[in-house]
Amino acid sequence: MKQSSKGARFGLKRRQVLLGLAATTLAACSGAGEPGYATRQITEADPLARFRVHADAGESDWLAHLHAPHSANGPQVLALSGGGEDGAFGAGALVGWSATGRRPRFDIVTGVSTGALIAPFAFLGQSQDAVLHRIFTAHDAGDIMRLRPFQAVYSESIYDTEPLADLIETYTPPELLDDIAARHGAGGRLFIVTSDLDSARASVWDMGAIAQAGQYDLFRGIMRASAALPGLFSPVELRYVADNTTYRETHIDGGVHMQFLAIPNYAFATDRNLAGGHVFLLINNTLNPDPVEVSRTALGISQQALTTMSRANAQFAVNATRHFARANGMRLSVTSIDPNSGIVYDPSHRFSSVYMTALFQHGYLRAVDDTLWTVVQ
Repeated sequence: MKQSSKGARFGLKRRQVLLGLAATTLAACSGAGEPGYATRQITEADPLARFRVHADAGESDWLAHLHAPHSANGPQVLALSGGGEDGAFGAGALVGWSATGRRPRFDIVTGVSTGALIAPFAFLGQSQDAVLHRIFTAHDAGDIMRLRPFQAVYSESIYDTEPLADLIETYTPPELLDDIAARHGAGGRLFIVTSDLDSARASVWDMGAIAQAGQYDLFRGIMRASAALPGLFSPVELRYVADNTTYRETHIDGGVHMQFLAIPNYAFATDRNLAGGHVFLLINNTLNPDPVEVSRTALGISQQALTTMSRANAQFAVNATRHFARANGMRLSVTSIDPNSGIVYDPSHRFSSVYMTALFQHGYLRAVDDTLWTVVQ
């Protein structure tokens, strides 16, 4: 989840963690005893094809999950990036945007990592602004994770993140998921990205279809999986049954494959003109940060290198999206955290409510002041 901009922002300890994730079980898989498992080969038909498309799939697979836009001018798309606690910026930006009265109703919303925790509420629109405000200003590290130093040596993470699981369940009650299902039925699309640890493929989950099928545990598990930074946070195990065979997949942070999802991979290679629409890239990160002093240790250097790589990937993806938009007559607007905001991050105090509240206000005020979006030509 934490592909962010604040220097050596992955912390001072070897295994410092943002968000860990508990395992999730697809509701249909419940039964007595522990079953055996089968590993599905990439060449086999996907039993979950109605719920997802692989990022590297072709046009026909993608079109099965897309819907014709209601507007003659093309779809309104919101793509939310990763960034850990920096997601407070994106939440504040959306709430401030609502206050201006100019926030559109999006046809498509996508989320990766912390963006996956924002996306369901952004998808439902301004009615969820108060929820976004609470999530990113009323909670801190104690509401997300608990240190377990002795068990950590033999487990998948240093932190017990049952508090995070409880938060996700609290903020995604059945009523909210039913509303998402209704928007899906009306043509809206909500996608969240995870990475399959074993197949090394990115799954793009059709969250509205999952909500419509009543698979609430799967919905919540995918939100948590998208934020499971490998090596730091516990991966999420998704189980499902097809043709009397029980399968299991282990999923981790979608940011392993992409910082955000704005344009499907197949579209970059098609000759078809996909004219129209407006894409908004909301980057929960700083694309052009000020220089920082990096600890001259193996850990400090490696963490800074990872941060730099994530930022460079985000910048590359922004440039690719810009070129695609220009070639296809699309409008593109981009926003990211201002490196001159003056908000100071302390890597030893993860998920500080003071820090997140300041970033929320930064996003909110920039939206209200009409300085949030840059139209990219």
